[in-house]
Amino acid sequence: MNPYDHALSSVRHYGGRAEDYQELENWLDASKATLAHFTHRALRHHRQGVAEAVQLFGDHLTNCAGDQIAVASLGLQHIAEDCSIIPDAADWLHHLEAPAGLFGGSADQFMLLHSWFLATTNWFEDARHLAMRHHAFGIFEAEARFGVTLPTSGGAVPTRIVAEAHVRAVLGRIPSATDFLRRIKGQPWMAAAQSPRRLGLR
Repeated sequence: MNPYDHALSSVRHYGGRAEDYQELENWLDASKATLAHFTHRALRHHRQGVAEAVQLFGDHLTNCAGDQIAVASLGLQHIAEDCSIIPDAADWLHHLEAPAGLFGGSADQFMLLHSWFLATTNWFEDARHLAMRHHAFGIFEAEARFGVTLPTSGGAVPTRIVAEAHVRAVLGRIPSATDFLRRIKGQPWMAAAQSPRRLGLR
């Protein structure tokens, strides 16, 4: 399903208009810009991605009818419509083939930014957790989250440069998200998107 169909589905469940939900639905599917394949969902279609959505959008969205709808409920609905389960990030990473020697290093100059990149450590037990943010899409995501520049004692530093340095320090290069997403072995639940026609949205 595309973000608009997800928004229509939210209208069916919660009322209001598609526009009430479109920004959240677009955010959940923004990773498709990295790879037009269902494995793009690995970056946000999981419980940890829903938690990120709540951090970004708040606990509730208010639709045009004045009803407050839980962002977590909307996120979980979106994932349920695209996958046959509600996965954790670990469920995606279990199917990521990690080539030996790809990972290593760390960086700690700008702790808030670096902590964000490394927060995925708690999502999975090995280095495959890096696939969630340590790539070009993650760098742009960091810039969107932290702003174009980071304030430092020596003046403002472009967030993108610091983020690129972090990813290079950890991985030795800046991969595209596609480098990771192509390594995910497809599972039936990953591509179990609901048909908009079957849901009566078209």
